[in-house]
Amino acid sequence: MLFRSRSKEWTRYKNYYRGIWQKDIVPVNITYALARSLIPQVYFRAPRIGVAGMKPGYTMHARVVERLDNYFIRELGIKNQLKSGILDCYLCGRGPGILGYDSEYGFNPSFMSNDYTDESLTGYNKKGEKIEYTDNVKPGMPWFLRCNPGDFVVPWGTRRFEEAPWFAFRKMRTLRAIKEDPKYKNKSKLAAPYHTKMEGSHEGNPEGKVQNPQHDEKSEWVEIYEIHDKRTGHVFVLSLDHDYFLRNDRDHLQIEGLPAKVLGFNEDPDYFWWTPDARLIEVQQLEMNDIRTMAKKHRRVALLKVLYDKGMLKGDELAKLLDDDPKAAVAIDAGLTGDVRKAVALFQSHVPPDLMSAAREVREDVREIIGFSRNQMGSFEESSGRRTAHEAEIVRAASMIRIDERRDIMADYLEMIIRSMNQIVFTHWNEERVVDIIGQDGARYWIRFTGKEIKGEFNYKINPEESLPQNQATRRADAEKFMEIGAKIPGFNMNYVLESWAQQFDWLDPKLLFPGEGAGRSPEKAMRSEERRAGKECRSRCAPEP
Repeated sequence: MLFRSRSKEWTRYKNYYRGIWQKDIVPVNITYALARSLIPQVYFRAPRIGVAGMKPGYTMHARVVERLDNYFIRELGIKNQLKSGILDCYLCGRGPGILGYDSEYGFNPSFMSNDYTDESLTGYNKKGEKIEYTDNVKPGMPWFLRCNPGDFVVPWGTRRFEEAPWFAFRKMRTLRAIKEDPKYKNKSKLAAPYHTKMEGSHEGNPEGKVQNPQHDEKSEWVEIYEIHDKRTGHVFVLSLDHDYFLRNDRDHLQIEGLPAKVLGFNEDPDYFWWTPDARLIEVQQLEMNDIRTMAKKHRRVALLKVLYDKGMLKGDELAKLLDDDPKAAVAIDAGLTGDVRKAVALFQSHVPPDLMSAAREVREDVREIIGFSRNQMGSFEESSGRRTAHEAEIVRAASMIRIDERRDIMADYLEMIIRSMNQIVFTHWNEERVVDIIGQDGARYWIRFTGKEIKGEFNYKINPEESLPQNQATRRADAEKFMEIGAKIPGFNMNYVLESWAQQFDWLDPKLLFPGEGAGRSPEKAMRSEERRAGKECRSRCAPEP
């Protein structure tokens, strides 16, 4: 049984974000405004991974792994995938992402190339033409891609992704590409029930099976599900419109769990699909729209209106009062009443001032729900009096608690992604590769390695770039003050503090500041010697008793 909680609501929240409203509504799109304020404060502008070995003999291994991990973040566009995941959490409660290697539609080592390092040929047809088009997926490289929450499926009863026995995700792929992909079998009778329409349809939400007589093989689409199963250790690919599995192979990506990661902020202890922020503020969003719509109607009513006696004021003379050409005189017939003042009367309503105060209350409710201050939304805080710098810092610190919690979740999420990508590299990089690192003597070296040679257990430290510029300046100032204090303490490790301080400058590599022990040895020799020493220590400690 499939499990996707309240997913029908997600389309409504996404329409709020996209600014799709009824024609008679005057919207104030706080759903969009909060999302665009939240994402820059949570995602990492320039994340940096620090790697350290968990046992002796893996110092140089850790440096190679650290160099690879920071390269992956830049080269594979992981930052943009994280931003999309945050938006998915805001609109749908969860932000799933899929891990893979070499091919976007599944890796199978049976099709490895003889000419290229650790690459398969399933991304091309027999003519050498590409049949996979995502730039972030590169042959012979791990990858991580955001998955639409509406396309991500877990079994009923799943509360945490770690306990899921399997997961599946939906993809739309052209029939032509499926038939040209050598990984798929049983495809001779596969039909394409979906066809591209000229307008109104998109990949994320196909609107039923469309029969279009004017189409070619490039517009024929098949809805497929890729299932990764823990029990069998297999990956299955099927179409609900086909009687046979398109794939039923060993899952080479199940190395330490299922090849997917799921992000979430508003935890729900009973359900897998957590509460989206958009749902929490939906009532306030609709209330704000209603207030603005009412204000619009009141403004129309409040337009200046003229009441006139049609017996005293003729049509031509009335036109003189209403046009933009100033008139010196307007004739009226006051013979009946003799009172000129009764000829014309002005009538004007007003906009109730309570509407403005109600709008402010709604905005305050939204900020309290999300945990944002007015400053974090990009506007000045309203205050009846002056505040001291200490008071302002207390307010800022309190408002940042919930944002810091989300940043911490993002750091853990990025660490899980990097750990899994490293396990993929350790397993599937069998050919020798080359990477440059900074040695212990401060010089740059080129290291030759395979995945098995750098395999190990490592500690990871995420050093995210703060979203607010003053936070980086604050850290730098704190380090400088700490160095002033440490200079007065005998035996204080000033090198460590200087390295931490240097990390705040993008143009400075902290590892070039202080050559460590082992200067003069090449990193390759240091790595081999550490491996031999660690192996001897392990054998001496782990040998069975006689």
